[in-house]
Amino acid sequence: MRASEFVNESSKIRQGAKHALPGLTINKGLDNNNNPYLAYRFGVALAAAPRGDMEPNNEIGSNFTMIDYTDAGAEIRKHAEKVMGQPSSKKTSSDSCELDSVNKTSPVATRPKDHRKK
Repeated sequence: MRASEFVNESSKIRQGAKHALPGLTINKGLDNNNNPYLAYRFGVALAAAPRGDMEPNNEIGSNFTMIDYTDAGAEIRKHAEKVMGQPSSKKTSSDSCELDSVNKTSPVATRPKDHRKK
């Protein structure tokens, strides 16, 4: 069997498919190749529909996100942004702290001491 017999490179939908797929719709703005995150968010909106609601965008979304752990890392990022002409926007402060609601003790039980004599 030749590939041309089962691979259809045509940009048109075949008549057989048109008859077999009633209500077929195409959303050109939801390009799974160029913006898979937007297509994913659309899927989430489908799951919440028709009674649920969601925000169409969120704070991070599919945007490239980086964290500057060190001053050297920030310098590298800023240089790459300058070279590529890609400005960034700072979303959090440079300081890091844990909230009181964060568990600071391990949930793993401590091992009992071995009371056997050696």
